[in-house]
Amino acid sequence: MITTKIIKCEIKQRSTPDAGVVLANFRFPDTKLNDIERAEWKEVFFDSIITEYDARRLYWHLQIKYPSYFPLLAKVLIPWLRDEIDHAYGFALIYSSFTGIPFDQVILEAEIRRSDFSVINPITDDAFKLLIMLAYDEIITTHVYHRSIPKYDKFESMELSNWIRKTKKDEISHFFSFIEIAKELFPERINETSSILEEIFSIDFDKPNYTGTFVLDHNTSDFPILKQEIRDLIIPTIIKKIHA
Repeated sequence: MITTKIIKCEIKQRSTPDAGVVLANFRFPDTKLNDIERAEWKEVFFDSIITEYDARRLYWHLQIKYPSYFPLLAKVLIPWLRDEIDHAYGFALIYSSFTGIPFDQVILEAEIRRSDFSVINPITDDAFKLLIMLAYDEIITTHVYHRSIPKYDKFESMELSNWIRKTKKDEISHFFSFIEIAKELFPERINETSSILEEIFSIDFDKPNYTGTFVLDHNTSDFPILKQEIRDLIIPTIIKKIHA
């Protein structure tokens, strides 16, 4: 049962330029990628679209299923959704230019997939657990984008270099927003964070595949951050920040 006060929804302004500015008139640079490298980048760019696109699906799911707590979280969920929609749009622009696939077709491919949120219901049923899960997901994505910077820079494109840095900055901002509101709304539950993260970690790596939930999409053989790194590096960071 939530006993915290309702917070006025004052939406934070965007701290980074949107995709339409960063990628204005973008054309993918000429590259010397071989067929294997092109296939790998095609997958990376499309996975990036999906990673960001499904935020709207999660948002709508939460809004419909959890009217009891959703208004409490609106001031962080709305800016988060705005940025994730922007990221999906930007990665779709990049993917379309890279592959030659029309932008509308790219968006259609993302849209026609189906989502199944049942696997994360044990987390989303609890607002505090949800915030910890979102923080977990955002900091992992931050690390992925950070590690991607040298790879993007090799394209020698100012737009691509600026883009990956912009998305990284947005993701870390989301992480801190989720941590702060978790501390603000549920100060009496901070000590539960470690056990909740263990539950989240187990769901993340026990489920057989990704089901369009936006979160917990890290259990793949080609994911750039190892399972053990998430356990040994990222989870302790979350615990440290929420106790700060």
